[in-house]
Amino acid sequence: MTQQTSTQHLGTALVTGASSGIGAIYADRLARRGYDLILVARSRDKLDALARRISDETGRAVEVLPADLNDRASLATVEDKRVPTPASRCSSTMPASAHIRRCLTATWNR
Repeated sequence: MTQQTSTQHLGTALVTGASSGIGAIYADRLARRGYDLILVARSRDKLDALARRISDETGRAVEVLPADLNDRASLATVEDKRVPTPASRCSSTMPASAHIRRCLTATWNR
């Protein structure tokens, strides 16, 4: 069964644990719904393979960021990643940590 892919661009989603399992499923579904992706996990090889597949199937931009989130330096790299946000919400980019906090706050306040 082939899932439809949205042509609308909804922003960029940062997905951790993306190399397999639930993380890979979320990455695939977010791309099909209209999000570009930043995929984070320890295994660059698995991330590269997933990024190629998702990009080929959906046409979405997919960036890989190999990182072990148990390592403080790797975590800092992910937190400092600049995540593009939709123009309607922000005119520039912001650190991933701030973007994640803002999104979680918006979700919790609903």
